[in-house]
Amino acid sequence: MTTYDEALHRLAATAGVAIDWIDAWGEPQRVSADDLRAVLEALLDTTLESEAAVVEARRSLEADVPFVEPVIVAWDGGLPAVQTAGELASASIVLEDGVEVPCSVDGSEIRCDRSLPIGYHRLVIDGGRHTAHVFSAPMRATHGPDHASGLIAPMYSLRGEVDSGIGTLSDLRSLADLCSDAGIEVVGTLPLLAAFDDEPSPYAPASRRAWNEVFTDLSALPDWDAVVPGITGDPAWVDYDAAGAAIRDELARYAAHVARLPRLREEVEAFGAANPEIVRYAGFRATADHEGRNWRAWPSGASGDPGREFYHLTVQWVMDSQLRELSGTLRDRGQYLYLDLPIGCHPDGYDIWDAPDLFAPASLGAPPDTLFVGGQDWGLPATIPDRSRIDGHQVFRKAIKHQLSVAGLLRIDHVMGIHRTWWVPHGRGATQGAFVAQPTEEMFAIICIESVRADAAVVGENLGTVPPEIRTGLRDHDLIGMVVPQDGVGEASSTDLIAISSHDTPPFLGWWNGVDIDDLVDLGEFDDERAEHERAVRAEAKGALVDRFGSEDPSQILDGLLAWMSDTPAAVALATMDDLVHETRRQNVPGTYWERPNWRLRHAATVAELGSDPGFRSSLDAISRSSTG
Repeated sequence: MTTYDEALHRLAATAGVAIDWIDAWGEPQRVSADDLRAVLEALLDTTLESEAAVVEARRSLEADVPFVEPVIVAWDGGLPAVQTAGELASASIVLEDGVEVPCSVDGSEIRCDRSLPIGYHRLVIDGGRHTAHVFSAPMRATHGPDHASGLIAPMYSLRGEVDSGIGTLSDLRSLADLCSDAGIEVVGTLPLLAAFDDEPSPYAPASRRAWNEVFTDLSALPDWDAVVPGITGDPAWVDYDAAGAAIRDELARYAAHVARLPRLREEVEAFGAANPEIVRYAGFRATADHEGRNWRAWPSGASGDPGREFYHLTVQWVMDSQLRELSGTLRDRGQYLYLDLPIGCHPDGYDIWDAPDLFAPASLGAPPDTLFVGGQDWGLPATIPDRSRIDGHQVFRKAIKHQLSVAGLLRIDHVMGIHRTWWVPHGRGATQGAFVAQPTEEMFAIICIESVRADAAVVGENLGTVPPEIRTGLRDHDLIGMVVPQDGVGEASSTDLIAISSHDTPPFLGWWNGVDIDDLVDLGEFDDERAEHERAVRAEAKGALVDRFGSEDPSQILDGLLAWMSDTPAAVALATMDDLVHETRRQNVPGTYWERPNWRLRHAATVAELGSDPGFRSSLDAISRSSTG
């Protein structure tokens, strides 16, 4: 190892970048010097071309000691003794409601004997010379369902009697009604967040603080007889260009109608007054409509058409109203609306534009694992941990709060990201990254605060390369983990959500037929040798299932798996609609974009037709746990 490499390693240790890590196969890995340098340059916003530059960067980091840590967590209201970098004269905590709580000071130590209420407070030192965020968090989040059953389907895949080419909240409501009749408590879907018109992935939202209006139930618009656009093109796939444009055009006519009616206009404006960030978001989207979504190229002082701004405000009002009504209906009858929070935001999105200095020139992703051997680069900007701490983690707080305003059960995608995130510097491949440490305790505190405030439970998607700190944290804070036994029957505890497949894995029958292996060969991801190995492993797993369930019929084995899931002690046994309708194609092929029609697959039957189908109802009964508690 050169002295330059040694200097890089010392800098990485100081900056919180992991040099060594254990991969999904249990094998130790080490980040190359070149990859480490690139990650550190993205994190520290500096060049590290020489050993002297590396040494100076480390000295600068070590010298930059804050007078007080920017975030302090007070679990269950108890503020720990706070150490400062020098002596102080006075300190107090200003609560969210403005009440000031005096603290005792002893040299460089601050103490507060009073139990703090749940919330985000401020520690004020020497009259405001120094400040810190205080997260007063319950140790445990809201407890989730016990021994419940669930069904999840992408919103866009659902089909109603009146079909606009994409599923809507009306169809999700129908699915929830069908599940209620079958005794199924959890009704889920993929992210419903705001999206750019040409971005089909629900995991690359235009904002994690706003909703996607294409899912609006047009038939339920107040004071409006909507013209529901008909299907165009192949009904088996969502045509986002045609269906999305038609729905937005109808919503634009509705927004113009609302603008002319004082009563409705006042409701929209009152919604905006109560949600100033949505007003700011509406202004951003209106400007993007006029100038293009690359906000970095906008001219100084750019703004959008006031009519478009009112459109974006109106559709957020509509979606918020419809989602709250649906969520309330489900809560009243003992069901959970299960939503999904992506790990980040589209690089051209509102959340990045709103606070660009919080993000590095690197993308979030994942190293190679058993599901994605080439690693993943999600193209979502990486948050710089130290800057996020100074900001009080506003980006994460707002994203969680927005989802929990309607969700009864929230899945946090790639929850490992609250402990460490895999950074892929711009211009590099998904395997050329490194793990960057995150302030785990502070992120767990936010989750617990928002969960308890919303009286909603949280699921942490902990699949893939999972550090032990995440498993411990999920347990300690009463969060639900996930088990997806794609290759056969696995174990699930009472703190897990178990599902046979997910949106990133093939449905069971596709897995059984090896459709995913064939597809990866076609994409060039697997050569013949790798494909042969994977088929051999698959054959062994299938043989174990045949022995366990006493059948070679994959449909019967699927029914057996559903019944087995129902019998596990898992907190939630979650079936996917794709499995219940015997779909073989998967919703998303990770690592592809336009190469595959991801996030477009629709079901052939309407929700009502499925409710009348004996086979589908039988599958619902198999997964339902209402009779067994």
